Amino acid sequence: MQAKYRYEDFTWPEIRRAVSDRRVAVLPVGTVEQHGPHLPLVTDVLTATEMSRRAVERIPEEAVLLPSVYYAFNEHHLDFPGTIAVEGPTFVNYVSDIGKSLAHHGFQKILLVNGHGSNVPFLDIAARNITNHSNAICAMVPWWNLVPQDLLSRLRESDFPGGMAHGCELETSVLLYLRPDLVQMEHAAPDFPVQSSEYFYWDLEKPSPVFFQEFFSRYSRTGTSGDPTKASAEKGRQFVDAVVDRMVDLIRQLRDRTIEPRVDHH
Repeated sequence: MQAKYRYEDFTWPEIRRAVSDRRVAVLPVGTVEQHGPHLPLVTDVLTATEMSRRAVERIPEEAVLLPSVYYAFNEHHLDFPGTIAVEGPTFVNYVSDIGKSLAHHGFQKILLVNGHGSNVPFLDIAARNITNHSNAICAMVPWWNLVPQDLLSRLRESDFPGGMAHGCELETSVLLYLRPDLVQMEHAAPDFPVQSSEYFYWDLEKPSPVFFQEFFSRYSRTGTSGDPTKASAEKGRQFVDAVVDRMVDLIRQLRDRTIEPRVDHH
């Protein structure tokens, strides 16, 4: 019988055993927001959660899967119906409190798996808060950072930069594989910002050197940024399989990482 791995299914004595087994606590984090006329509001939660689930399911003796965080910072999408926005400090404090609670119970290794681009700076702060204010160490990874570069280069058909940004070739391919019932490809259309330059562009493969995000409706007609028409379920399968493989490896490396003692040099 497979070991339990869903955190909410454990009893408290089982959580205590999971801690003694040195399991890594994996927390998927997404957001609920518009993803163009062809993808569901839950896209970012769904991708982070399902990839995390598949990874933890493969190594249930080494990790536990936390219930996902659904809401996050995305005020820049509010001009499109459906988006639920949370203030940045609220979001940072919320995720930090989850991690510090895990550390309080004895979990020493925590991994935040991110599914929303604008979560990155906030989850970086949350991970640092957890590490700085507990005995645990916390890492954060956007799932698209785990797509191997050679695979991305081989499968990508959309233009760079801009073809893989939001509701794009990458996200649409992953949804076509994971939940094709939620994808309305008849409404998918390319949508690229009119103003794009060496310093101002959006792309998941290689981010712009400048950190900048304005209201989405200023540069997107549809709520999409990129070219979802280049997506396919087969691409999605290859992307997901590769991410899950690397996430398993990441979890194991985090689990094996030694937490060295601090040294006060005052």
